[in-house]
Amino acid sequence: MPKQLVVFVLFLTYFTSCQNSQHGRDSEIIVKTHATDTSVASACENPEAISFLDIDVGELCVREREVGRRNSIQKIFKSLRLNQYQYNQFVKESKEYFDVLNIKPAQKYFTISKETDTSSVLQYLVFKASDYEYVIANCTDTSLVPYVNEPETKKKRWKLKKQKTILYQPLQISFYEKNIDTTKIYFAAVIQKSLYKTLKENKLDPSLVEKLNVAFNGKYNVNKIRKGDTLQFIYDQLSINGQFLNYGHVQAICVKTKKNCLYAVDYFLKDDSSYQYVDNAGKYLKTSFLKSPLKKGGSIVSRFNLHRFHPILQVEKAHLGTDFAAPQGTPIIATASGVIEAAQFTQNNGNYVKIRHDRKYETQYLHMSRFARGIRRGVRVQQGQIIGYVGSTGLATGPHVCYRFWKHGAQVDPLREKLNIVRQVPKKELNDYLAYFTEVKQALETIAIR
Repeated sequence: MPKQLVVFVLFLTYFTSCQNSQHGRDSEIIVKTHATDTSVASACENPEAISFLDIDVGELCVREREVGRRNSIQKIFKSLRLNQYQYNQFVKESKEYFDVLNIKPAQKYFTISKETDTSSVLQYLVFKASDYEYVIANCTDTSLVPYVNEPETKKKRWKLKKQKTILYQPLQISFYEKNIDTTKIYFAAVIQKSLYKTLKENKLDPSLVEKLNVAFNGKYNVNKIRKGDTLQFIYDQLSINGQFLNYGHVQAICVKTKKNCLYAVDYFLKDDSSYQYVDNAGKYLKTSFLKSPLKKGGSIVSRFNLHRFHPILQVEKAHLGTDFAAPQGTPIIATASGVIEAAQFTQNNGNYVKIRHDRKYETQYLHMSRFARGIRRGVRVQQGQIIGYVGSTGLATGPHVCYRFWKHGAQVDPLREKLNIVRQVPKKELNDYLAYFTEVKQALETIAIR
């Protein structure tokens, strides 16, 4: 072939490709393919586990699956032919309901698809977040919307204007919670051999002891109950469709020993709009503030220090908080009851929650991986309530929570404050409480001994 002809063919090929790329310069359309991975598809089922989700599965194929040991949400999306933009949307919109990025092996999920002889079109993807909570991704929306990335800096925002407009088919994310029935249970027994044997004989799980101890908050250890002592308590039992789910809130406890009677009664205090466990004299069983913002575990790795050398910025910078290191996802709790002033993300603090407790004190919890469900500005939280989970968002070198403490608007070291003061029901409410306590005491006394 002559050299001139070869050059002409190459030039023509280049010119054609340039024309084709020019047509697609302004926008890029990402259309999802609903076809499921037929290589791993199992036979269609109709598991009762999702019959309550209000999805008409009459002509659809339902498959119950488990997350593999080396699997992840991203891999699951890829196997179902859902694109990266739908995955990003799912992660963003479902993080309030469950920890998407730390999904555990053997966790249940369901695919619901429309089947024909030649195709399988995904309609719904359902993840089981807990025994009674489900996150549903509706994949049936066929409209195209632009994918909007959220730049963190002005530089990224400028670059975004230069990028192509990406159109994709969005998922419709929703949360389903089973209807939980609450039944008030009355229990009383004289300990014959041991506490655990007494509970077991009455078909109660020993895990209930932990709830009783939480109510007494260290003022009394329920495990110290001995033979001949009497245990009386009222608690909520949670169930779904008549099937036991969990032990709920403990409303009142009485432990009778040879020497005295010990009470823990849950009471709503109008003074600070919070519930507190109170004894028979009106004293709180909880201190004003808990020592740690972590529900379990954790250790202090950096204390309040006005002259700390910052490990990331490499400059001397005041550290006005106390860092508690813990594994990613460890529950973070409110150290005292109060109202949420902020639950948001900033570049340095990452995901953080700030709580006002009264006119004097505020606390703040930084670098969360995510917020607990329902945590937002204006919500009232109780002492010990989970408000978020340990992470490393913002300016952080690793997973921890930076706990900050305000006193009269200034940040102070909580470890130097006298916060373990035991408060009492205010005098103006004391008579109301004592009247309520008399009613609860009578209810405990009338429980039949088992």
